[in-house]
Amino acid sequence: MPIDKSWMQKSRVSSEYHKGVLEFLDFAFSNAPGKEMLPCPCIRCNNCLIRKRETMYDHLLDNEIARNYVRWLMHGEYEFCEPTNTSTNESDMHDEMQEMLNDAFGMPMPNEESERRPHVHEEFEKPNEDANKFYNLLREVEQELYPRCKKFTKLSFIIRLFHMKCLNGWSNKSFTMLLELLKKAFLEGETLPSNYYETKKILCDFGLHYIKIDVCPSDCMLYSKEHANANECVVCGVSR
Repeated sequence: MPIDKSWMQKSRVSSEYHKGVLEFLDFAFSNAPGKEMLPCPCIRCNNCLIRKRETMYDHLLDNEIARNYVRWLMHGEYEFCEPTNTSTNESDMHDEMQEMLNDAFGMPMPNEESERRPHVHEEFEKPNEDANKFYNLLREVEQELYPRCKKFTKLSFIIRLFHMKCLNGWSNKSFTMLLELLKKAFLEGETLPSNYYETKKILCDFGLHYIKIDVCPSDCMLYSKEHANANECVVCGVSR
């Protein structure tokens, strides 16, 4: 069943919002077995700082969740919808991938009406770097993972695979080795990138990058902001 996210638009003092926060935390930490800390999606941390569950709970109630975080890619929402039937699933996934591309570039997506009226998109026909990148990435959204694959596009599979890498601490080398194995195993005509660096470039072009932040071994603090250059924990004194 699709995940109910209507609570995200409710008042943070409402019972619906409070229930939604608990369900979100259950969902996020059940999709990250063994992990005690995950990115916090409150409007202040904005998925840039990692927190324990109890701290994240307080943040989401005090600060509220970032309402534009509609796809929980950093908290285990690998696929964009449950497959009720193939045609609907493909259509929904395609639409949300295009919406992500629109968010990254701020450009509207071409459609049948605009194709009949080329002047509507005249500004995107100019040979500038942003427009070229936009249309190159649009082709990534359209691409099949391999011929006749119905469950994933190239991009949706890459996002899921890369999220697993981040959650489980795979090295860049092991990620490349997995890609090489999958490319041999998939049907002829597969469209996977060849290595970690090609994958990272695709995701960075979409704005899906992440920042690594050191944390105290005892989980006392993060080495960020005013403590970014510290060499030991200001709470317990343990060396960085």
